[in-house]
Amino acid sequence: MYGTMLDTPLLVSRILEHGAERHGATTITGFDSRLEPRPTRFDVIAARAAATAHALAELGVGHGDVVAILSESRTEYVEAVFAIPAMGAVAMPVNILRSDDFKTSALRDNDVTIALVDPEVFSSVLELTADLPSLRHVVVVDTHVPTGHADTHVEVHALEALLDGRPTTYPWPELDERTAAAIAYTSGTSGNSKGVAYTHRSIWLHSMQMCMAESAALRSGDTILSTVPMHHVMSWGLPYAAFMSGAGLVTARPRPGEGLHTGADLAKLLGTFRPNKLMTTPAALQQLLGQLEAHPQSLSHLSEILVGGSGVPEALFDAFVERHGVTLIQAYGLTETSPIAAFARPDPHSSATHRRAQILGQGRFPAGVRARVVDGDRVQPNDGWSVGELQLRGPWVTARYLGDDSPERFVDGWLRTGDMASITPRGYLDVVDRADDIIASGGELISSIELEHAVVRDDRVADAAVIGVPDDRWGSRPMVLVLLKPGAVATARSLWEGLDGVLEMWKRPDRWAFVDDIPLTTVGKYDKVAIRARYAAGEYSVTRIAPGSAR
Repeated sequence: MYGTMLDTPLLVSRILEHGAERHGATTITGFDSRLEPRPTRFDVIAARAAATAHALAELGVGHGDVVAILSESRTEYVEAVFAIPAMGAVAMPVNILRSDDFKTSALRDNDVTIALVDPEVFSSVLELTADLPSLRHVVVVDTHVPTGHADTHVEVHALEALLDGRPTTYPWPELDERTAAAIAYTSGTSGNSKGVAYTHRSIWLHSMQMCMAESAALRSGDTILSTVPMHHVMSWGLPYAAFMSGAGLVTARPRPGEGLHTGADLAKLLGTFRPNKLMTTPAALQQLLGQLEAHPQSLSHLSEILVGGSGVPEALFDAFVERHGVTLIQAYGLTETSPIAAFARPDPHSSATHRRAQILGQGRFPAGVRARVVDGDRVQPNDGWSVGELQLRGPWVTARYLGDDSPERFVDGWLRTGDMASITPRGYLDVVDRADDIIASGGELISSIELEHAVVRDDRVADAAVIGVPDDRWGSRPMVLVLLKPGAVATARSLWEGLDGVLEMWKRPDRWAFVDDIPLTTVGKYDKVAIRARYAAGEYSVTRIAPGSAR
């Protein structure tokens, strides 16, 4: 027996229409190349998205065509990630900070004929066109076309000129909800980047989950400041969730030429827009905390900070709670999971001790995400201490990569995340380490994350990153890069001794290097590939501690 409910497709176009109809006066604020804020109402975004669809259709975009977007966070970006999938095409945000080889490969592999580009990256995109014979049009997100493009085979347009006079409504087609809506690429920190194609259905369900109370809990009246760039999984899918819930959104962009926000920039954004929610990364929070220590500022307008990308050190968590009265809620996810798969809101039925462990972990899985940890061929029990590789499946979890079967990443319908983790009986996740980053030392496994969090407990330390390095006796040992706070003085020995009662002797890093900066990826994670390469090249001045008694 079948049910009697209508089988209406879950489409991006309906999210757009809903936001414009029900929350038209709410705004999304992007920033132009001069970092000037551009607040735009939802109903205006919807009208401009329709005009954008008309313009792209006239340039030849049809169903299933991939349109690339190479830009920083701005309101036109939001219009594009609605317009392109709603008209039946596929939006492909491209990280402008990635290498030219990556950008060329992404555009060529997806037969991109049209690219929307930020004026700041226009010249660099033109340099790629010789290797992109399929690219026919470059649309500059501006009022005019920059000069100096006579030697290219592509036609160059100014977006505002294309939109001028276009209709502000569009006959959005009735699509199969399982068709591709957007393409995102993994960061490539543990191998070649791989493409994931989100469907209209997966975007809709992920957006609903972001609005639920146990997740991001977005609702009408909220103002969210996000430092997560639009090219990183559409800023965690926030534009779609904002339009669905009616929450206002500020999509910040860093200074020109910079990959990440400084603490001063983030503090200024908080003071200017006074959001009640902040979505960001641990790296940005470390910068913000340093700024607040030097230049105190009230965060009373913030109800919570939602943070993801990597685990939050306990010391950083406590600093915001105790000094600024703001609670941090951790999130866990991957490009392959759209990206949010878990949120660390505590279980009110748990004891205070368990609630603290829950919020310091990576979160609890919602009904839409199934999770298991696997050690070899054995599925581990959810007992909170048995560790294995985390595997996921669900309606917003990918089942494959574009043009890459990668059978080693999928098993029996489960995505292998590459994260070593445990799950508690109540469904809370604790990520021990990346499988590639865990340190096998003398037959024992050491978590680089545990060591990083232990080192930053010291008040003199601003940040720390740990890798495993070769060791003749133990096979591998931990090496830590330490970034001290401004004006702080410390020796490797004093920091090592400061780990008494925090880490077992055999776990402590016995190689220490003080640095002025720690390499980060374009999304704010430690770039451990770069750190390993620099260590192998002898670029770090390393101090060894107790080399004969590390175990």
